[in-house]
Amino acid sequence: MMTMLDRFVADINKAFLAKRKRLETFTKSSVKTSHQKIEQLWRVQQRDNQWDTDVQKSKDNEEKLLSMFQHQQKMFQHKRASQSQRLKTLKQLLEQYIQSLDTMEKTHVSQQGAAQGELRQEMALFQKKILSDTVSKRTDQFTNSLFTCRTMVDPFA
Repeated sequence: MMTMLDRFVADINKAFLAKRKRLETFTKSSVKTSHQKIEQLWRVQQRDNQWDTDVQKSKDNEEKLLSMFQHQQKMFQHKRASQSQRLKTLKQLLEQYIQSLDTMEKTHVSQQGAAQGELRQEMALFQKKILSDTVSKRTDQFTNSLFTCRTMVDPFA
């Protein structure tokens, strides 16, 4: 069970790393595209003498991208914390389950021993009763045989 949980954690980490790499790739691509557009606009604006306006726009775009990236990082951290908490809960549940199984097994062994002890006592009592009944029957048979033999030897007695 623990190796299964370890694999589960490893799979979660791989998924988060893959998402993080995609996010970084997307961000780098966006930044690169933004820089290319900024450079192009800069050339056009140089000709039109609007340098200050373009610089401000590029700064605004850069701030927006940075804000988006930071927001994505926060979401990633939150999801990871949430997954860690769920994993911790699963581990606790597993430990409780294992403890319950141990307790149940001990109880079962105890009950089985008690039942076997009672069965032995009942069997011993039953054997004593059978022996007593057998002795009683044999005694009765012996008495009847003696009585029959006596009446055969002396029919008038």
